[in-house]
Amino acid sequence: MKRLEINSKKNVVIKIEIPEEDYKILSKIAKAKGYSLPNDYIRELIISSVEKGNAEQAQINKELIETISKRIERLMQDLLNPFTQKIDDLSSRIADLVESIEETKVEKPQQLQQKEEAKSKKKTAIDILKEQGVIFSDEVQWLRNPDAYFKKLESSGAIVLYFDDERIALDKDYWDRFKSKLMTIAIRDAKEVEDLLASDFGENGGKLFNKLVKKGMVFYDEDMKSWSLSSSS
Repeated sequence: MKRLEINSKKNVVIKIEIPEEDYKILSKIAKAKGYSLPNDYIRELIISSVEKGNAEQAQINKELIETISKRIERLMQDLLNPFTQKIDDLSSRIADLVESIEETKVEKPQQLQQKEEAKSKKKTAIDILKEQGVIFSDEVQWLRNPDAYFKKLESSGAIVLYFDDERIALDKDYWDRFKSKLMTIAIRDAKEVEDLLASDFGENGGKLFNKLVKKGMVFYDEDMKSWSLSSSS
């Protein structure tokens, strides 16, 4: 026995009243479009319009969703930016701190080595004398035993002039140059000579000349027309 299939869809009749002239025009358009009846053409127009409307609505919904999504994304970005910046700053500071620690690890041994080298290269009394050329006892009164200091310089090769109340230590090369220069000066005025020697040998050169004149070790030779050292020097 053959089973009958019943269409479950129900048809709905839609009645539209239009002027006769309009109907004639519609009939011509329907035939031109390939429809035998105007009713079929009208039905197709309705269905097409509904489907087009659904498609347009779907497009509108899609654009609306994209617009809302972008707005939400911007809002989230605005909220996260301050925290992201703080995280970046913190990361940068941590990196700088780590770098500083690493540099300290490298520099510390170098600094220790430099200190050790400085200790090993500590200047001796004779080194200081060679740099200055002359050392006066009134400059080292802070020493516990100045006499021992000058004895040590003398034993290291320095020339030491002993006076009752004063000691003067001289580097040999400095002393030789000082004497040679002094013997070429024909100026009689002691103050002018002192200034001249100070310009050539520094402040200590002028000071040395002044002291030696006062001690009688240096005098102006009228016959030679130059400055000379006493025979005892």
